[in-house]
Amino acid sequence: MIEVYAVNLKNKLSQDIYHQLFCQVSEEKQERIKKFRRIEDAQRSLISDVLVRRIITNKLRLKNEDIVFEYNEYGKPTLKQQQGCSFNTSHAGDWIVCAVHELPVGIDVEHIQPIEFDIAKRFFSHEEYQELMQKEESQRLSYFYELWTLKEAYIKAVGKGLSIPLDSFCFHINSAKIIFNSKEDTRNYSFKQYKIDPDYKMAVCGMDSRFADDVKHLRAEELITLK
Repeated sequence: MIEVYAVNLKNKLSQDIYHQLFCQVSEEKQERIKKFRRIEDAQRSLISDVLVRRIITNKLRLKNEDIVFEYNEYGKPTLKQQQGCSFNTSHAGDWIVCAVHELPVGIDVEHIQPIEFDIAKRFFSHEEYQELMQKEESQRLSYFYELWTLKEAYIKAVGKGLSIPLDSFCFHINSAKIIFNSKEDTRNYSFKQYKIDPDYKMAVCGMDSRFADDVKHLRAEELITLK
């Protein structure tokens, strides 16, 4: 079953909590975090890494110091020591989320903010754009983010980044049923949307149709107990 975890960072981390979490990531990750100009970005990146480590230590009984990540040519991380453990993270605004399964997974969370709908015309398939513009104006923004998170979750599950054009596949959402079409990818993917926050949209993609009913919420402080 595909599991989904989330940490809310509406309140900034205290200096003490930040330091304890910072000590749990690799030196390479620490250097990358130090380069962020905004503390919010540094905290999201830190929590994202430690959240994955917490899940891995609990599931696989690995020690934190033994966890090594490697990256494919498109930048998607995997666990070097262990086959059959796939994870993916996303963060936006107050939320950091992670999906975990034996098979490849992808997850995306987005903060709903006003946009120019020309972006949909540029990146969505013709069918998606037409369906979006047929929505009532009051529903259009919400539907845009539903489509966007689904598309991002799929791309991240495949692990090839934006080498896959966003208009090369499409989604149709009807009565909570998600229909996926791609002429190039005939593999069976399943999708689920989670209501994590009224101001956010979130979607998960995987190759297993079994999804957890609910998101497992963790506090940043709980991540400190890594071994």
